[in-house]
Amino acid sequence: MMQTTADVLIVGGGPTGMTLALELATQGVSFRIINKAASRSPYSRALVVQARTFELLNRHGARELEAFLAQGKTAARASMCVAGRKIADIETDAVRLPGTKFPFPMTINQAETERWLETMLRKRGVSVEMGVEAKSIVQDADGVTVTVAAQDGSEEVIRAKYVVGADGAHSTVRHAATNLTFNGDAYPQEFICADTHMESSMPGGQAYMCLGKGAFIVLPLKDGMVRLVVSRPGQDTSREPTLADFEEFMQEIFPGGGSLHDATWVTRFRLHHRGVNSYRDGRLFVAGDAAHIHSPAGGQGMNTGIQDAGNLGWKLGAVLRGEKEDGFLDSYHHERHRVGQSLLTSTDRAFTYITSTNPIFLFLRNLILPWIIPLAVANKARIMKQFQFISQLRIRYRHSDIVGTASGFRGPVKGGDRAPDGKIRGPEDGEMWLLDLLTPTEHHLMLFSGSGANKASEGELNRAEARFLEDANTAVKVHAIFSEEERDGQGQAGYVDVEGELHKTLGFMDAGYVLIRPDGYIAHIGPLEAVGEAAKWL
Repeated sequence: MMQTTADVLIVGGGPTGMTLALELATQGVSFRIINKAASRSPYSRALVVQARTFELLNRHGARELEAFLAQGKTAARASMCVAGRKIADIETDAVRLPGTKFPFPMTINQAETERWLETMLRKRGVSVEMGVEAKSIVQDADGVTVTVAAQDGSEEVIRAKYVVGADGAHSTVRHAATNLTFNGDAYPQEFICADTHMESSMPGGQAYMCLGKGAFIVLPLKDGMVRLVVSRPGQDTSREPTLADFEEFMQEIFPGGGSLHDATWVTRFRLHHRGVNSYRDGRLFVAGDAAHIHSPAGGQGMNTGIQDAGNLGWKLGAVLRGEKEDGFLDSYHHERHRVGQSLLTSTDRAFTYITSTNPIFLFLRNLILPWIIPLAVANKARIMKQFQFISQLRIRYRHSDIVGTASGFRGPVKGGDRAPDGKIRGPEDGEMWLLDLLTPTEHHLMLFSGSGANKASEGELNRAEARFLEDANTAVKVHAIFSEEERDGQGQAGYVDVEGELHKTLGFMDAGYVLIRPDGYIAHIGPLEAVGEAAKWL
């Protein structure tokens, strides 16, 4: 039997596994990625890509990401309907997310997401080994021995330093671990789903959430198609659903009814809500659906798995290059487990409210909602806060022991927060976004001149840079960001904070710095005079 070695073996070649492979491909470590299925499904339940996911993928090439964005669709608006009557609209422009290059979520079929990730991997000389299954996974103090089998029956032993399970709800890696549990339950309802063309008197190209005796959800896709997701009390579960089942319910719950035709996919499924107790067991890690599965409320599942991969990838690279001790990898669990648990709680609460089949609850919900929803939609600040949560831009790791904030710094942004984005202007690059400067391989130190009377000169920023680099023990890129007043006409080497928005967001009236991790989160932040502290947080 052939035996090979690798630093990391990724089990599972879906969006989570391929994102981790993309991260590791930049880290200078050896890895392999295998996938049990020999081919990919053209269908997908994962559909929504959130702003934070776009930001993470943007680090691998803004131009390449444009091809991915071209596959997506942004809903013109979202309409809320109860008992066949529209009661409120949320216009897309009203929930444009501030402080990001990607102000809206997009509907992109998971098959398109996988194709784009595969293309990005091929450019880096990486391919997913399809039709290869992990049959046995045994870890010891020094590594993990994995026996894999191809579809022709041939077997191979891979000796890896670490194994990451991105292999879904029935994860082989999770089952091989001795200390991982996956507690939770199944939702009692069965759901039916269809990708189809829809004709109705209501405007197309937008999302609909229709509640009544059940739920009827419409999401716009490319080429005039829609994704329908239906939960209906008393649904016939003894047979496969047909388009006629959707059409029948549509007359009851969708304003004005309508017709459906030329479906490309009709299916049924059940959903679970489960979470793992730890994201690490020795040299085994879990990510994505192997670590957490929850309802599709808010389009969080695939996006959360991609963020898991972004968090773990650079940390594995740092340890495997010898820059960090193995214990550094514990921060993956400390940072991501809390996020997974929070999403399980919030999505379960929302999903239960939407899909409950209790007749008394349905009566009260459908009686009250026509009064409550218009008032809620009118509260723009509350709606924006909800959309920022759904976008995953508000996720932060302030509790983590590998991030920090300089003593006495009272700005609104802290260590562990997502690095804010905003428009900057360079001497050669023209106008761009701050996070366009980020790369997945290095930390980035952003030196801000300040915007008040005590703003720093170019010389002061240069001296701060030299002071920081004296103690830096890993690769760091340094960027100077001047306020508009300081930069104009002075000829400094650096970037201009367009309209000073980044200085305002960060609270930098005086000069300050932000040390950004390879995954786009803040490792350390503080006033410029404290920059000597920052190197300790690399």
